[in-house]
Amino acid sequence: MRIDQRESADTLRPHALHPHFTRQAMGSVLVETGGTRVLCTASVTKTPSWLSDGGWVTAEYAMLPGATSPRGRRDAGGRGKEIQRLIGRSLRAAVDMSALVGPNGPLSMVIDCDVIEADGGTRTASITGGFVALSIAIERLMREGKLAASPIVRQVAAVSVGIVVNGTSKERASLLDLCYLEDRDAVVDLNVVMSGDAEGPTGLIEVQGTGEHGDFSRGELDAMLDLAEGGIGRLMAMQRRGLEESRA
Repeated sequence: MRIDQRESADTLRPHALHPHFTRQAMGSVLVETGGTRVLCTASVTKTPSWLSDGGWVTAEYAMLPGATSPRGRRDAGGRGKEIQRLIGRSLRAAVDMSALVGPNGPLSMVIDCDVIEADGGTRTASITGGFVALSIAIERLMREGKLAASPIVRQVAAVSVGIVVNGTSKERASLLDLCYLEDRDAVVDLNVVMSGDAEGPTGLIEVQGTGEHGDFSRGELDAMLDLAEGGIGRLMAMQRRGLEESRA
């Protein structure tokens, strides 16, 4: 039994997607991952001056001060900037930038990920929800005649995994989708981003792994990646259901 009462190492926390959570953005979704809640919105923004061909997708990430206890800083800081770069890289992997061009020229999209409550896995929840917000926005642009076809070429989702030491037996266990208390005490922290399609995950986009309190073996890495792939497959199914709900 895990610290949050999950029964097995490969169990995800309860997840939910609430599309069209706000009205003003082109696309929006509230993603819930256990106690973590992130509002993801997608908007059309000014195309960067340095862009010479095709469109662009970028991201911004922030944790609201009241998302943690004690109160956090409103300034994203270095950690926030590193996370938003990860989100941007991950979501760009979903899009053919050369096709992100409308009748009036290239389009630039920004995905804003604002953490309302934090209980671990905020960056991976932002990627999973950010893909849905981006997809909703793209479909709206197509309906409005601002895009002839969807530039999205693959699904993208992410999840955390890690190694936690049992306090009694001292045995190391690989766990999927760490909550805050597991993440705080983890020996190894790993964030995995994968691409996929209707059949499930197809490849790795990014793997961020750190031995927080020691190192880890190749076998442990393989075990964590197996856990991540299984979890991401379930998250991708949830993304597809969320997008179907957004069209209803």
